[in-house]
Amino acid sequence: MYKAVYGEGTNHNHIAESYRGIADVYTDTGEYTKSLHYLTLSLDMTKAIHGDNITHIDIAYTYHKLGRLYHNTGQYTHSVHCYNMALVQRDRCNTAHLPLYTAVLVSLSQTLISSSDYKHAKGLLLLALKHSPTEYCKDTRANICQLLGQCCLHLRQYRKCWKYLYSALCYYESLPSSNWKMKSLAQVHLYISYLCLHLGHVSQAIEHSELALDLVESVLVDRDNITPELTRLYTDITHMILGLYSTLTLYIDI
Repeated sequence: MYKAVYGEGTNHNHIAESYRGIADVYTDTGEYTKSLHYLTLSLDMTKAIHGDNITHIDIAYTYHKLGRLYHNTGQYTHSVHCYNMALVQRDRCNTAHLPLYTAVLVSLSQTLISSSDYKHAKGLLLLALKHSPTEYCKDTRANICQLLGQCCLHLRQYRKCWKYLYSALCYYESLPSSNWKMKSLAQVHLYISYLCLHLGHVSQAIEHSELALDLVESVLVDRDNITPELTRLYTDITHMILGLYSTLTLYIDI
């Protein structure tokens, strides 16, 4: 539509924005090649619009989307590069754009976690937490605390792990009811289960795993809610419960 308004071959912010929107749709449906095509078109057009001055917040947003796309396809090196480019663009802009800054830090930390770089990820998450006001960023802070708990678990910092996971639980519980909230709470209870197992508390680990399973099953009641991510979480929880009961049986036999 915008091409019809502005003319074929015209570079305009509205067209570049529409390309990003189309890319989002393809990302959500898992059509990553098409998503990459439209994000590249958006990035090239935005750079063409602003000429030699290629520092612009729209470029930062596009690099962030590219970073998420590469993360979803497992291309973590490309993902980290795009996130860093987004941070560079944001730093050079005149305004703070704190929500974008925090979002990029969290996304970058998730890619680093996937690459097992927990120490670096933890540092970025602490920075993101610092820039997320308590009073109106509870969902963001909940996500950050959950990821910090995950990092601390892998770094064997168990006291800090519990601190962050408990904070994540409190933040999530304070949010309005939604499928996203249920899924997120399930993830936190699963990580608390891992923590309990590391500390030798098998019964408590089973309790939290079963809480996680109940939460996921409440979302899966509606088949329209089934996603690859939720299916993966359900599988992880059921495997954890089976393993825990096997461990408990072994202890009883001994």
